[in-house]
Amino acid sequence: MRFLLVSAITAAAVWIVTYLPFDVTVDGGESGSWARVGVYLLIGAVMAAANLFIRPVVDLLALPIKILTLGLFSLVVGWFMLWLTAWLTTLVPWAELSIGDFWNTVWAALFISLFTWILSLLIPGARRDR
Repeated sequence: MRFLLVSAITAAAVWIVTYLPFDVTVDGGESGSWARVGVYLLIGAVMAAANLFIRPVVDLLALPIKILTLGLFSLVVGWFMLWLTAWLTTLVPWAELSIGDFWNTVWAALFISLFTWILSLLIPGARRDR
């Protein structure tokens, strides 16, 4: 149940970032507003699944570089996760996340993580209690 909530929060963060000037666009769902919501929810679910399953492996592999750069390489890891989500959505014929160049995507990934964090703080049950 928490995965669905995180997917919806991530979808909302992606929706917000598409209105910012970072060359992030979502294609698909032109048949109606509920279809458009479904496209955003699919992209949010793909991004949440990538962050749940793939990001820990990438973080572990990037740990030495993160230590050398004092954590700044986390921005590149965020870029990679957004790029991976965009690539995975190209496999779906009715929904696609398009991203711009490297720096725009780095900024977009930073803002998506920021908005996801803020929304997770505001919505009860979204945070993982440790």
